[in-house]
Amino acid sequence: MAARAKTVRKKVVSGRKKSAGKKSTGSGSVLAACKKKLALLNIELEVYREIGGLAVTKKNLKSVLGRLMDYALSALEADSGTLYILDAGTRELDFAVVKGSLAPKLKGARMSIRKGIAGRVAVTGVPYVTEDLRRDPLWAGVELTRERSNMIAVPLRAKKKVYGVIEVLNKADERPFTKEDLAALSSLTNHFSIIIERANLFAGIDARVRQMKTLNEVGALLTSSLDQTVVRRRAMEAITRLMNAETGSLLLIDKKTDELFFEVALGDKGETLKEIRLKMGEGIAGWVASTGAPLVIHDVMKDKRFQGRFDKKSKFQTRNMVCVPVEIKGSRIGVIQAINKVGGSFNNDDLKLFQLFASQVAIALDNARLYEEIKETFYNTSEALAEAIEKRDPYTGGHTKRVLWYSLAIARHMGMTKDQLEKVKLSAVLHDVGKIGIEDAILRKQAPLDENERAVMSMHPKYGGEILKRVPQLADIVPGMLHHHERYDGLGYPDKLKEDAIPLIARIIAVADTYDAMTTTRPYRKGLPTEVALAELRKYANIQFDGGVVEAFLRAFDAGEMSGVPSADDTHLSGREA
Repeated sequence: MAARAKTVRKKVVSGRKKSAGKKSTGSGSVLAACKKKLALLNIELEVYREIGGLAVTKKNLKSVLGRLMDYALSALEADSGTLYILDAGTRELDFAVVKGSLAPKLKGARMSIRKGIAGRVAVTGVPYVTEDLRRDPLWAGVELTRERSNMIAVPLRAKKKVYGVIEVLNKADERPFTKEDLAALSSLTNHFSIIIERANLFAGIDARVRQMKTLNEVGALLTSSLDQTVVRRRAMEAITRLMNAETGSLLLIDKKTDELFFEVALGDKGETLKEIRLKMGEGIAGWVASTGAPLVIHDVMKDKRFQGRFDKKSKFQTRNMVCVPVEIKGSRIGVIQAINKVGGSFNNDDLKLFQLFASQVAIALDNARLYEEIKETFYNTSEALAEAIEKRDPYTGGHTKRVLWYSLAIARHMGMTKDQLEKVKLSAVLHDVGKIGIEDAILRKQAPLDENERAVMSMHPKYGGEILKRVPQLADIVPGMLHHHERYDGLGYPDKLKEDAIPLIARIIAVADTYDAMTTTRPYRKGLPTEVALAELRKYANIQFDGGVVEAFLRAFDAGEMSGVPSADDTHLSGREA
């Protein structure tokens, strides 16, 4: 009995020892788990401290994400990792941050969202864990250096939107990733997603501010000129800034041929592009012009409407594009394109902005067109008036045309601007308008004028001035017309002005008018030979004429620009365009 009790006591003691051993082992596991959880909490706390007050922008985004990736690798005791950012436009994953031995091979690369484990996670939004990458059918990465590599991949998601994917590879000592690792990485990715979302928000706000600023600048630029060529070029210059594109182009519809042609194209190949024409419906631009539907194309090479021959001719590579119609009062006049967005692809927000801009361009072009029509009507009216005066004197037929031609040639050789050339043009057309006040007996006389008749004839500049002063818009034209009979030495009329006191346009018309008078045959004398007339101009330079104007005339003559002068039978006076 005593022996049996002793045995029982041994079993009990032995059982207590075993139980105590089990309790000791269980306590150790719990303690290790607590320590790991505490370490993860400390890492998360460090992340909070790091990003809490950080202003994240597109410029420093990858640097910040790189620091967060270091925390993630530390938390999961892994040696490699990749953070992908999803490009919603191209549907590609950008290798934004790469850590570990694979970094040199992968940094800066891009991958289709349809490929690999990262693509699967980005599309499904479901985490993915694999214990052997080498044998995983979804692995589409580079050749692995380890015999056995494991990986955990988690989507970067905020407000149900996937911004990218984070992959962590190679847990220490080839241990497998656990549920706790998945939970820890998922918790950390919340911070990654917040950072990316914040950067996108700031970038979006910054982009909108810049876009609105550019739109305001564009509006001011477009309304600052009524020259259609200037309006078109300024519009395209603004588009490259507004859309952050490599180049922009404006294609207008030629109503006569039913074709599109490149009126303006910016960039290194712009001049080549201007030579290209395409039929309505041909190519992307032709399709938009034909249908009136706007387009955003992320990869033009995959679009059947894209005409590769245009790139071949221009030596320009088109990757992506946004193209919208330009319409004025319900009438389609062309299309505008923004080509190759810098650092990405165009999206629907870009399309809306581009359509808004197209409306501004259309209004500006229409205003410029109306101005051109009004201006042309005014020129035609002025020319008709000048022609009517010339009809009174058949022996001076074509005089106004020739004076205009010579005057513009002189002005170009004096380096005048386009606006100045316009004033020269009108002044030359109207320089003899005052002859409408001279009676026919004097104007049509077939013999030299006597002293009294010359005095009457010398009144025609004043008569012209009085007529034109009734039109306020011609105030800048009056001086050139009024003083074209002044002499450089001060002996001319009507005001005996001298040297630089004579308006420059008047000095130009004086040389052109005198040369034509010398070389034109009249009823009472034969016109002088060209060489004799040129010698007279040289002789009286700085006496009757401005020497600088005479030199410009002679340069134009030597360049052959005084030949091809319109004949007296021409009905349009404008000659060569100003």
